[in-house]
Amino acid sequence: MQKITLIWFRRNLRLSDNAVLRHAVARGLPLAAMYAWQRPSESVNPRQTAFHHQAAAELSAKLSAKGVPLFAVQGNVAEAVLDLATRLNAQSVLADEAYTPSETECDNRIWRLLDAQGIAFERFNDRTVFAKADIMSEHGRPYLEFVPYKQAWLHAFKQQIVGQRPSEQPDIPFQTAFADLPPFPEIEPAALMQQGGEQAAWRQWRQFVPQLGVYPLLKDFPTKKATSQLGVYLSAGCISPRALAAEAAARGAHDWLQNLIRRDFYQQWLFHYPEAARQIDEDAAFNADFFCRWAQGKTGFPLIDAAMRYLQRSGWLPPVLRQTAAQFWCVTLQQPWQHGARWFAHNQLDDDAAVNLGNWQTAAGLLSLHAPRVLHPTVAAQQFDPDGTFIRRHLPELAHLPKDVIHAPWLARGDVDSHGYPLPMVEI
Repeated sequence: MQKITLIWFRRNLRLSDNAVLRHAVARGLPLAAMYAWQRPSESVNPRQTAFHHQAAAELSAKLSAKGVPLFAVQGNVAEAVLDLATRLNAQSVLADEAYTPSETECDNRIWRLLDAQGIAFERFNDRTVFAKADIMSEHGRPYLEFVPYKQAWLHAFKQQIVGQRPSEQPDIPFQTAFADLPPFPEIEPAALMQQGGEQAAWRQWRQFVPQLGVYPLLKDFPTKKATSQLGVYLSAGCISPRALAAEAAARGAHDWLQNLIRRDFYQQWLFHYPEAARQIDEDAAFNADFFCRWAQGKTGFPLIDAAMRYLQRSGWLPPVLRQTAAQFWCVTLQQPWQHGARWFAHNQLDDDAAVNLGNWQTAAGLLSLHAPRVLHPTVAAQQFDPDGTFIRRHLPELAHLPKDVIHAPWLARGDVDSHGYPLPMVEI
């Protein structure tokens, strides 16, 4: 039986600028691919699971057109990789580099299982612009502060990437090594805010490009829709961060490029400091009633509640509202950040463990030498949603209130009908 190269697609669900695929094609052996999946009903984040499945289905169709099978497997991932690699007579298994502690632990187990069978397990950077050890301090240590990391990142980017063109889709020759190509499994339909897949990712980027000029001015106003909403495609790997960085730099979009830099920072930070993903401290002060009211959007602070209801309904929030809701939980309510991070992880369509943990620890003041600037919820509402449009859209019980009342309806409760909207849960 002829040897093959097995590609394990994880969070790099695309063909263009895919380092794993490029290295696999260069081996010159027939290709087969693998994708580990589960049904949304079995997942802690059903929306994201359905999105990834959509992206993998598009990928499967594109690979099938080249005669490359994509095997969708379920169950224990390590056992599935070993079983498929052995059954297909794989010479090597190639995958994108992992960053989270759980993935790294799983990869180490898979390496041992494959090595015992004489099968190589190789990983390549496909999730970030720079890999986990590319940007280090002058002492050879990873950065813990974002600002010096950003400076080092920009220097490396200028030296290594500016002017270079990210690789296009590899030329995959049509192959006939597999007589039958497996059908991709279907799942229950899901109503998603964004469509999965590489084609949709590039369409989203093209739609955002005209906004790059006003992004610095409008990004903190949720109703202006001035953010890229590319996080979900980056999280699933439907679009290359290297390609986006090159596109942004070529257009002089330095403010937006900082989002990709921070994303790289959080990935390398979590890899080098896996204890950052520690489990919830059961001894930490935790108020279950606070959590229920915050998660359900019933805190009595309109902007916080509008944000939390929108997150639960759509699976997405503008970055400024993620930060505002997180700071309210961590700083205003003085609650453990881990509970909030876990809730976001279960609801975000674009959830990425490193980015989510990094954002939450930044909001809690644990990833900075300086205490975070925290606005009073009413001040934040007046600043980010000055005319109350976002609040009205997501809190129908307050939709009738004028802008001089809607941010703090409790101050006029004797003069207006708030239709049962609660009073503030705490005094600030």
